[in-house]
Amino acid sequence: MINDKIVFTELENKLKNYSKTITILSTDNDERFNKAKEILEKKFTNLKYLKIDKDFIENFDKNKKEKLLNHYFDLRKEKENEESLKNNFKNPNYFATLLLKSDFVDGIVSGSTHPTADILRPSFQILKTKDKTAPVSSFMWLSKKGKKDLFFADISVNPDPNFEELGKIAIQTANSVKKLFNIEPVIAMLSFSTLNSGGNHPLIEKIRKATEFVKSNSSYQVIGEIQWDAAFNEEIFKLKAKNFNLKKMPNVFIFPDLNNGNIGYKIAATLGNYLAIGPILQNIAKPVNDLSRGSNVDEIVNLVILTALQKIETTEEK
Repeated sequence: MINDKIVFTELENKLKNYSKTITILSTDNDERFNKAKEILEKKFTNLKYLKIDKDFIENFDKNKKEKLLNHYFDLRKEKENEESLKNNFKNPNYFATLLLKSDFVDGIVSGSTHPTADILRPSFQILKTKDKTAPVSSFMWLSKKGKKDLFFADISVNPDPNFEELGKIAIQTANSVKKLFNIEPVIAMLSFSTLNSGGNHPLIEKIRKATEFVKSNSSYQVIGEIQWDAAFNEEIFKLKAKNFNLKKMPNVFIFPDLNNGNIGYKIAATLGNYLAIGPILQNIAKPVNDLSRGSNVDEIVNLVILTALQKIETTEEK
């Protein structure tokens, strides 16, 4: 874990000082889960990380299980037949999501042994979104000792967002960075062009319109369209965007589509030796986060902590 990071130490202390017990569920079943659970419950007396499998469902309190099933039928009876609903109910991913929907638990962190779709599908069907007019999106926190924290979006959900969706993803991510990490976000809308250097190609126009959307719908500092090197390196920024003033260099990087975002964060993690924490999902009604199947134990531990903090943040907003 990245205990030498000031930001993460502050987040861990916030969780340790929370007065209630937080329960996070997983449907993963391998040694990584067991090791993560051991680390978490040794480090935090108020954090539980539980595995949901077929045995758990089989032995769950009968009265509570019946209430969960009835609730599930009420939610989905207009969209699925009874046989399908009963089969889904036996699926650990659906059962975990129903427990979260019914406030028996506080969050879900799973996916190290499941495809993303297995985690997201029940979330979309049962939990729904906070804002029906905005997409569900995701961002990755990239951390490295001695370097500033970086946040990349969208890296796991939206294959090809339009300009409005891209603008909303940028605002969602900036909101998360500000609320969850207490870091002031500065947004870079990434492109293969910097401030008109690439002409009027439709791919660039999308980024320009998305940038204008962010400016019109938030108070965040944003620059776009901008190339990665200019957004990341201050010397190159001065060459390519010399007439543009920012209070500080960007720390929130919005990629044009899922191809770019997913490839980008994995290059940073593997070649740049950044610790990649996430994906952290946004705009789901309750905290659900999807692990990469390549996640190591530390990455699982860190994402569980962030999910618990999402629960705390939501509670404090009420």
